[in-house]
Amino acid sequence: MRQAALSLDRDEASDAAGRAAPVRESRGPRLDLPPDEKMTIPGMLLDVVERRGPTVALRTKSLGIYREMSWNDVFDRVAAIGLGLHALGVRSGDRVAIVGDPLADWLLSDFATQCIGAISFGLYPTSSPNEFEFTLKHGGASILIAEDQEHVDKVLPLIERLPDLNKIVVIDASNMFGYDHPALMSLDELVALGRKSDARLFRDLCREVKPDDPATIVYTSGTSANPKGALYRHRALVAQGHQFFAFPELADATDIRSVVHLPLNHLYERMNTPLGMLVKNIVPHFGEEADRFIDTFADVAPQHLASVPRYWSKIASRVIVGIESASKLKQAAYRVAMTIGQEYRRRLWAGRSTSLHRPLYGIARLFVFDRMLKKIGLHRVRIALSAGAPLPPEVQGLWQVWGVNLKNLYGQTEGGVVTAQIEPFPRPGSVGKPYPGVAIRIEDDQEITVATPGAFAGYWQDTATTAEAMQGAIIRTGDVGEFDAHGDLQIVDRKKDIVITAGGKNVSPSRIETALKSSPYVSEASVVGEGRKYLTALVEIDYESVSEWARAHSVSYTTYESLVTNRDVYGLIEKEVEKGNGLLGRVEQVKAFRILDRELDPEMEGEAVTATRKIKRSLLHKHFGHLIDQMYSDDEETRIARQMKQ
Repeated sequence: MRQAALSLDRDEASDAAGRAAPVRESRGPRLDLPPDEKMTIPGMLLDVVERRGPTVALRTKSLGIYREMSWNDVFDRVAAIGLGLHALGVRSGDRVAIVGDPLADWLLSDFATQCIGAISFGLYPTSSPNEFEFTLKHGGASILIAEDQEHVDKVLPLIERLPDLNKIVVIDASNMFGYDHPALMSLDELVALGRKSDARLFRDLCREVKPDDPATIVYTSGTSANPKGALYRHRALVAQGHQFFAFPELADATDIRSVVHLPLNHLYERMNTPLGMLVKNIVPHFGEEADRFIDTFADVAPQHLASVPRYWSKIASRVIVGIESASKLKQAAYRVAMTIGQEYRRRLWAGRSTSLHRPLYGIARLFVFDRMLKKIGLHRVRIALSAGAPLPPEVQGLWQVWGVNLKNLYGQTEGGVVTAQIEPFPRPGSVGKPYPGVAIRIEDDQEITVATPGAFAGYWQDTATTAEAMQGAIIRTGDVGEFDAHGDLQIVDRKKDIVITAGGKNVSPSRIETALKSSPYVSEASVVGEGRKYLTALVEIDYESVSEWARAHSVSYTTYESLVTNRDVYGLIEKEVEKGNGLLGRVEQVKAFRILDRELDPEMEGEAVTATRKIKRSLLHKHFGHLIDQMYSDDEETRIARQMKQ
């Protein structure tokens, strides 16, 4: 992936940082919003159904065939689920939890809950039983809608400790024939129950929902403590939906194909799919298996694709491994195309003339890059987005060279969508400028603060923590940032994560980790160095990419542990760390590293990674302290400490 070293020249990047304008505030353009009757989820749904009833709303794959649902079909099923919940006693302000992989009935159950005035919230499907218990208890869910037996098995043993939970509704009950519990019912039974009610009641319930009523609770991933529940009102959700799609590529677009592959309870995916459907007529596609979403890309050829850095890196690494295994002729053609593509993109990013290079790049696209992208279904993408974590500039640059219009955006669970690279094929590295309606300020301590109509209303049942995060209408993000010479926002790191070395240098772990993760062979990296003389890193390999490399280079292994302890694999990662160091200043460079001797598993109790695979830094360093000790075993402080213990 560092074929994209391509994206930004190091000297160019440091010069840009040195010329950073002393601007401390920035405002986005005006945000125009609809009247109040369309500022709720049910209000928007009623409007869309009236205007687009017979047109396609979504497609879902079953038994190898994509089946369409029109907006009329969607409304009919949402009404039946909503009236079924109402018949079970769910009323305005009650909470309904949903858990499962991305699927249409997850989405429709979410719509149904909000349309009857109740509050929905999702659980990450990879959460451990303890995390399930905490979130269900904290949110006070009276109903849980679960995808299948796997998720029921996590919750059913806990039901005696969840006094608010009355029913568990199972979407796919095909494997539930051996279960007999009064709290269980299938989604089909819930729908049948709803169809017994007067259909007019559902429209009445929809119209009773007001813009400032609570709509959903979005739980954070919980990197340092238990997850916090960010409460969103309908008005803020709808405002965010209108902000999120403020891209010129989508200005007059309708029926834009997308693929749903991220958890629907995440705020980012809530904007991308349910709000995308209501605001921008995005047509989401649901594959049969969540973990085979790349196959779904190939099926659908999405035109809009919003994903996370980990997946952008993973897909790019798959492409690169394929190139490395191709014939000599294809490899040579790729190298020529990359030389042309890099020069073309660099000129565009620098605002220089491309009149001589554009025709050559067109040929490279036609005969090399487009053929590559067709194999993974990304040849028709109009706009691609990355959010949720820092995207290595090298990765963003590489995708743009290949012809994918990949943009960075920055948002938070509390502050909603904040900034985005609005222009097509933007210069890699920043997170762009404020979205419409957003005002940003860099405070004296470099913390980013935000004011936006899409902000949360506070943490559910936690006024003290809410007071820490909000000052009136101002959201304190906890992120450190700065504006560059172009007026674009640069994220430095989480304020609490800045490392101060023994030499007194302030270092951003995130910047270093992003450089290391630009390798196709590195899945996660965590920098160590607080109070130390030099920096080190713990590295989790990308098992799929490294195992493919091992097979291609005749490196034998039997288990994960035997792979990561292999000398050749260590040498591979060592070279990748050296390349990452080449993107960093001297004080930021990693002097030693260790590969984690096991994969991080978000479903394991007490694991050092969240359900969204965000690293719990302190816990990781505790679990793998033996590896950290190895990296500092010969430094001055350790030798002195050993003498004192004698």
